[in-house]
Amino acid sequence: MGGWATALASLAGAFAALAGAAQAATERCDIGKLAELPVTMDGLRPHVTVKINGVDAIFIADSGAFYSFIDRETVRRLKLGSDMTPIGFSVSGVSGSDSRVDVTTVRSFGLGGITIPNVRFLAMPGVGFGSSGLLGQNVLSVFDTEYDLGNGMIRLMKPSDGCRRARVAYWAGPRPVGIVDMDTITPQHSQLRGNAKLNGRSIKVLFDTGSPVSYVKESTARRLGFRPEGPGVQAGGSTGGIGSRRMETWIAPFDELDIGGEKILHTRLRVADIELNDADMLLGADFFLSHRVYVSKQQRRLFFTYNGGPVFQLGEPPVVSAVAAEPAQALADPYADAPTDAAGFARRGDASMARRDFGAALADFTKASELEPKNAAHFVRRAQAHMALHQPVLAMADFDHALSLKPDDVAARIGRGRLYLAGGDLTRTKADFDAAIAAKPDLALPIAVLYTDAARFEPAIALYDGWIAANPGSATLYSALNGRCWARSLWGHELDKAIADCQAAVRRGPHIAALFDSRGMAHLRRGEFDLAIADYNEALKLQPKLA
Repeated sequence: MGGWATALASLAGAFAALAGAAQAATERCDIGKLAELPVTMDGLRPHVTVKINGVDAIFIADSGAFYSFIDRETVRRLKLGSDMTPIGFSVSGVSGSDSRVDVTTVRSFGLGGITIPNVRFLAMPGVGFGSSGLLGQNVLSVFDTEYDLGNGMIRLMKPSDGCRRARVAYWAGPRPVGIVDMDTITPQHSQLRGNAKLNGRSIKVLFDTGSPVSYVKESTARRLGFRPEGPGVQAGGSTGGIGSRRMETWIAPFDELDIGGEKILHTRLRVADIELNDADMLLGADFFLSHRVYVSKQQRRLFFTYNGGPVFQLGEPPVVSAVAAEPAQALADPYADAPTDAAGFARRGDASMARRDFGAALADFTKASELEPKNAAHFVRRAQAHMALHQPVLAMADFDHALSLKPDDVAARIGRGRLYLAGGDLTRTKADFDAAIAAKPDLALPIAVLYTDAARFEPAIALYDGWIAANPGSATLYSALNGRCWARSLWGHELDKAIADCQAAVRRGPHIAALFDSRGMAHLRRGEFDLAIADYNEALKLQPKLA
């Protein structure tokens, strides 16, 4: 571990060399900006662009990761080389641990316009969730960090000595500011942890932008009276993270969550048997999208303001009562919120889409398309906003225009294919979907789901056939087998093959309700009612409210 501590110290030194201009007289609070990282929300995952030895790479900004991770495929592709970590070292995520971890050194790491030499990353397979890796706390917590995901930005900040007692949420003006006392951040304990109250009981919370959504740990929820079969509880499906384990989740009602003086009343929260070490709740990207957050390493405090709208992405917004814990100190906002270029409007639009504020997203994507009328991506994004607002004619026009600008745009092909599928035009649907799969073969599985949901079972099964044959050793093979079993069962054809697929999925996959639900349908279609009931009983043990 000594080598990593040295690497962390050198990283801090590299930032410190850039921070001299930010130092100010101690009698007043000045906040200098070291680096500004534009954030693009891919759903509920915050993506930032970095440079690895001069090559652009997309990373997920993950405040919950104690260290930065890089996907092994990226290590191979960029020829970085790696060494094994010490014997006994392992990494644990919310869904379990992975025993094989390597370490690699990036000679030149570009971040927000600055370049840092010799930055170390832990290397594992599958950590990037479609990106090249995770940007963790060994980078994000060197100085203060501002998470402004609602405006598409993360900022690394350097406060002056005069900020040691200031309310550093400089953008807030007269708005209420929530303040959370944080656990001390050290190289050994670098995650963002603080105190909160849930239903009046003190809990420890982990602030984690790397998790798309927030969770309450099941054991904590049970101490507060939660039961999967209880009133108001809904099935939440299964989830997972780093590691191979998946677990069931539930959506349950809670009376009050009090975070730093902000009270969220009569809300619903996701509950799961997640591993959070000594924390009770994880506040994910949904919380960060609905708040602007400043983490003060100097004060060991987290300051935040509420942006409005739903906090936990679970439908109707709860009642939010924000209370400032300390009086305001007037600080000028040197970093204006309003975008000034097409990229800024597009990022803010992506954040609004993630927050399900589709009207605001549409306005921002329209502005971006006006500023850059030759950029197909802006029209794709606007089309997706039109679809979310149930405006298919306008969406189709934007997809068509995007493809006239960029005929190989995969997102436009998928979006237009969905519209053709809804309209029953299977010839054009297949043309668009096939073009998307040719560019990105792993899209075969989500497209197979689209076909299944539209009761177009033959093309769905054909896609499952091709993917399963090409990926016999995949860790997600069970999911594809389950999907093919489900499609055949709904179709009522090839039921022997459906049973074989479901048997293989149950044997290979995690113990989750979805697999038993599918096998129960296959048995039901074959008239094997006792076997169907047994599978449905098993599914209901895991998810008592599964409709």
